[in-house]
Amino acid sequence: MLVQDGKLLIMQDKGQPHYYVPGGRIKMNEKSEDALQREIKEKLGIEVNVNRMLWVNENFFKEDTVQEQFHEVCFFYLLELKDEEVLKRGSEFEVNENEKIHMYYWKSLDEINHINLYPQFLKEKMIELPQHIKHIVET
Repeated sequence: MLVQDGKLLIMQDKGQPHYYVPGGRIKMNEKSEDALQREIKEKLGIEVNVNRMLWVNENFFKEDTVQEQFHEVCFFYLLELKDEEVLKRGSEFEVNENEKIHMYYWKSLDEINHINLYPQFLKEKMIELPQHIKHIVET
């Protein structure tokens, strides 16, 4: 998770009703920290440092489109920008990733309380980032 000047970078697939934090899937034999750095580079063209892991989140949900049950396990890390180039794009910008349009937004912690952000625990837990890894289960 990228937090800069009290704002969280979130994203939305154009036309979708929900928001989420940038990230992605881990490849075989890839450490989660390396995967996150790679995914951010692929999605945003920027380099980040991994500060520390904040949360391990287990999320049990039914996907609306295919009506399939999922058990998702996510690692949330606090990231730091290596440079501030991405900040020059403004508080709202668009990225075309392989013909899929992603909208990115820098939102204050107050603003994220009023949007459809997943996982939902972020709204509450972003107020005070943990010093040690926390395990959060959502059903």
